[in-house]
Amino acid sequence: MVCCCNTIGNLFRLVIVAGCAFALGMQWLNVYSCDFFSVAGSSINVGVWFEGTDGVCDIEEMYSDDDWAVALARSSLTLSMICGLASTALVVFEWLLCELPCASCIEGAAFVGAWGCGLGAYALYLIEACGDLNDQLGDDMIAQFGTTVIPDGIRTGQQCEWGQGATYNLLACIAYFGCGILLCCTPKPKPIFK
Repeated sequence: MVCCCNTIGNLFRLVIVAGCAFALGMQWLNVYSCDFFSVAGSSINVGVWFEGTDGVCDIEEMYSDDDWAVALARSSLTLSMICGLASTALVVFEWLLCELPCASCIEGAAFVGAWGCGLGAYALYLIEACGDLNDQLGDDMIAQFGTTVIPDGIRTGQQCEWGQGATYNLLACIAYFGCGILLCCTPKPKPIFK
């Protein structure tokens, strides 16, 4: 029975490592891309770090925006990749070399950090170019009477359209989440090179 559980555990550790490699690859695609979203009604494509027009990405110069949403998205994506890399390294180390005390708890926390911070990258939809509540309301009755009640600057992301980079990041977050579930629910194998 031990041999069977060990084999199953090894198989699932391989699946976890492959899932992490997939997730890191998907997030790495966002580093030099300009397709996280596009601004509706214009030819502007925006990535987490770079901006492009007419489908051409300008990676020579990072766009600098003093917007808090851009800083949050960049920090979140970076932290997500660091947590994903750390969790992958811990799983590989424990799987191949030696068992560490409380490693599953640390690995699980790193997976939660990876997918949680990865979702934080969607704060990029809250930049000014994506519109705010006043743009969305227009000239209807609520806009006329609500101007005294509704504060300025509530951002909605209404004017931005989902891009491939956003899909890549979502796939990475789903992969990290799935790897964390597998880590908790599958048997822990003995180290291969022990």
